[in-house]
Amino acid sequence: MYELSSRKYCSDMVSSGNVLTSIVVDQGRMRIPTKTVIGNQVFLGNTNHISEGLPNGTFCGLHTWVPTKPTVPGENFFGNPAMKFGRPSSHGSEAPPSRRQVFWYHFSTSVVDIFFWDILKAQEWALAFMISTSCFKGSDSWPVLVFEVLIFAAMPVIFWFLMHIVFCNRIYNDRCPLSNDFYSGVVMRWFNANKIRRIFQSPFMAGGTMWQAPLMRLVGIHVGARFFATGEDVMIDPPFGRIGDDVTFDYDAQVRQHSFEDRKLKWGPNWVGSGTTILQGGCLAMSDAGEGVVLRHSSVTWKGQLLEPNQDYEGAPAVAVAEA
Repeated sequence: MYELSSRKYCSDMVSSGNVLTSIVVDQGRMRIPTKTVIGNQVFLGNTNHISEGLPNGTFCGLHTWVPTKPTVPGENFFGNPAMKFGRPSSHGSEAPPSRRQVFWYHFSTSVVDIFFWDILKAQEWALAFMISTSCFKGSDSWPVLVFEVLIFAAMPVIFWFLMHIVFCNRIYNDRCPLSNDFYSGVVMRWFNANKIRRIFQSPFMAGGTMWQAPLMRLVGIHVGARFFATGEDVMIDPPFGRIGDDVTFDYDAQVRQHSFEDRKLKWGPNWVGSGTTILQGGCLAMSDAGEGVVLRHSSVTWKGQLLEPNQDYEGAPAVAVAEA
């Protein structure tokens, strides 16, 4: 249970994966001690846990746990447990959007992304049915049945290739500017591409197989030899992914190539050096990893951090650790 301090023009930015609740479950009993209240002009990155709320102007990065509500507005938090850090103010750095940009933002995110792509996805089976009934009308022989099954099997692959690969690679690639205002056309296309790829998902579950690297290259990721990952979507921003040879991603390991603070979308690219391993739940966020790096379980890096070669890192934020 949570609420915004002001329901009008609150200017908050809340990314995906955040948990906003003070719920406590213990010995079969569930309690909600306090209401979670989020102030104005709050920024929340991904996968943060906010229990009691945040005052105005608070910034939270990635994987941050804030168990109690801070008392001072405008503070910045990162990590688990949350630590304070300083960052330069950038108020007024974003040019005011035009009416056309505001209209297209609302139309694209509230109409196109909500309805159009799902409607287009539904046409897979309609088109397969139309083709099969038009080409094989009135025939019930077994070769015809085989061809009809192949048509229905091929249609999801065709739509995936055209939308997930061809179309998304046209509107979202590494030729995009690396810094973009919130209402810019680049950000709108980024929203569209993310929505399309969630709807037109790959029909091939290639995680942990020899086919994963070739499929990753189709979406623009630069992948070296002998890559291995147990998951499917290990690269959040495919066009800006740069992976060396002999790299291993364990379960739920991810590489994030973008940040969205100050209402500006910024991309890497960043590099994962050869021989690097990211263990379960690790997140290499807007950082470069040298060769032979090990990012340990559930660890997350600072933005702009350089992980030194042949070194283990652990924690949120991740710091170098000495082997016992």
